[in-house]
Amino acid sequence: MKEKYLAIEIHGEIFVMNNNDELGELIDKDIPHTVIGRVCTEECNTTCLHYRGGTCPCKAMKDIHGYLIHVFV
Repeated sequence: MKEKYLAIEIHGEIFVMNNNDELGELIDKDIPHTVIGRVCTEECNTTCLHYRGGTCPCKAMKDIHGYLIHVFV
């Protein structure tokens, strides 16, 4: 099974976590969090034609490390 990565807000910061182990750990430990959406991993960057054409359905965000990510919201 291919892992999906999610943008998750915890205490006002955005983390990228996989939908299996890492999200399950938050739930098991009862850590308050909000799932923002699925992170686009399909060439969604400045070389993506959808992004450059302004038709990208993703919202651009920065994670806690300052990396630009695109999230389906």
